[in-house]
Amino acid sequence: MKIAHIIATFPPYHGGMGYICYHNARVLADRGHDVTVFTLEHGRLGYEGDPTTFRIERMKPLLLHGDAGMVPGLVSKLPKFDMLHLHYPFFGGAEYVYLTSVLKGKQYFLTYHMDVHGDSPLKKSVIRLYEPLLLKRIVQQASGICSPGVEYLRSTKAAPFIPWQLHTDVIYGGVDTDLFHPGPKNPELIEKHQLQGKVVVLFVGNLIPFKGLPLLIEAVRNIRNESIVLLVVGGGYHETAYREMVVRERLQNRIIFAGPQSPRGLLPEYYNLADFLVLPSTHSESFGLVVLEAMATGKPAIVSSLPGPSQLVSPGHDGHIVPIGDVKALSERIMDLAASDEARRWMGENARQKIQAHYSWEKIGVQLESAYLAIRDR
Repeated sequence: MKIAHIIATFPPYHGGMGYICYHNARVLADRGHDVTVFTLEHGRLGYEGDPTTFRIERMKPLLLHGDAGMVPGLVSKLPKFDMLHLHYPFFGGAEYVYLTSVLKGKQYFLTYHMDVHGDSPLKKSVIRLYEPLLLKRIVQQASGICSPGVEYLRSTKAAPFIPWQLHTDVIYGGVDTDLFHPGPKNPELIEKHQLQGKVVVLFVGNLIPFKGLPLLIEAVRNIRNESIVLLVVGGGYHETAYREMVVRERLQNRIIFAGPQSPRGLLPEYYNLADFLVLPSTHSESFGLVVLEAMATGKPAIVSSLPGPSQLVSPGHDGHIVPIGDVKALSERIMDLAASDEARRWMGENARQKIQAHYSWEKIGVQLESAYLAIRDR
């Protein structure tokens, strides 16, 4: 099949949506399909490392704002494809996939990654108008739907509009278990971040408020054991404010900012540097690819009880789940895991086994291919 993936952000731009799309496209191309990814040209990244097994067309938008951009040119490009795969949210792109479907009769598969809430009164007002007018139509026009999970999808703002008979069993996210695997701690990184003799709590993600890093900083402040340190891998967004928070709390020796790291760069080594991962998201976290990456590396994870991340962890078996926003519970679970090398070891082994059994990208590619064929053959 000739397949088009349409997404707002794509590697080397860091983010879970883009990495999911990347691996979907990669595996489908490996299976013999002709795959093109349509995404925005953000004008701030280098693309020398682009893959060669599928095409990437970065489109210059008529209007660009953050991760949104208007690309009406999609309407003339998409009819050439047998199957369209829209990754939502994509403001300025999703609407043209919908128009292509209505005007040209093209079917599309929809991955609903997450809700959008807006971080200002103006954005929140625009989103409130957008959802009943356009999100409703985009969701209902889809011929198949994939999501981080039914429980998560039922909690989203799209839930009232979804034709539930179209929701598929395609697994949403996976992990490259060859890239993310248990290994020794990098002595150069230990020296660089002065982690000798420390229990390393790891946070990985863009430094966006909903990821819950302020809660994690507060939890570390409440822990008196100074051998427990927090290593923050990520950047952008509110990084300056979080660094200032650490200075105000006089935690510079216990909270280390390592900056963003690439999966094809040092990110796997940072997972191996850690003793366990914490993802204390407060809202909008639809899945948690970093949880899968940590577990593939043989690390237990502590996550909040949001429907997305909590479905990945079996409490007491390969990690822990804490109530959303509960700093006291977060501190207690961190201290529990930090106190027992043996518990971290066997929970990490359980985590690795789970990932190998259920979350390979190749398995997801086969499921996607079957979903496309079912849509085409209706």
